[in-house]
Amino acid sequence: MLPEQLITDRLLLSPPALADASAIIALANDPLIAEMTLAIPSPYGEADAVQFLHLVNTARKTETGFIYAIRSPEQRSFMGAVGLHLHKKYGHAEIGYWIGAPHRGQGYVAEAVGAVIDAGFGYTELQRIHAIHRIDNAASGGVLLHNRMTLEATLDDYMVKNGIPQTVRSYRILRPEWEARRTQKAN
Repeated sequence: MLPEQLITDRLLLSPPALADASAIIALANDPLIAEMTLAIPSPYGEADAVQFLHLVNTARKTETGFIYAIRSPEQRSFMGAVGLHLHKKYGHAEIGYWIGAPHRGQGYVAEAVGAVIDAGFGYTELQRIHAIHRIDNAASGGVLLHNRMTLEATLDDYMVKNGIPQTVRSYRILRPEWEARRTQKAN
């Protein structure tokens, strides 16, 4: 089981709560969020936020997912989300993330993704963590490459969003690669 909170040099990652609902709604209503993510609807309303918070709590209780709010330690306001969706039976997990417009371009997502990868391997028996992003979302690919994930494939028409087939890129990091990275950091 992953910890309730993760702390990085600049971030506090903690479970989203009902008190975050208004910030979640405001940030997720950015049309770019809906366009570039594979699952966030547009418009994004109160019912969507409640459903998201329910998913967060259910996933944590069943240990099938660990979703964190990305926050600054000082202000503790919701800036975005990062999560790990576990398939423990098969030894792998998928990471997903998004961040609100005021917080983009500052390296927060890369830092949060790195912390979740470390926690995923550090607290579970996972052998693989993978992620996908739409082919036209280069910033998301940059986050994954920054965290030393390997581009594995381009998957044509992987899923349909709003009636339009979406091509995605798939990345992964394996436990031995993560362990080697940790060894390099320690030296």
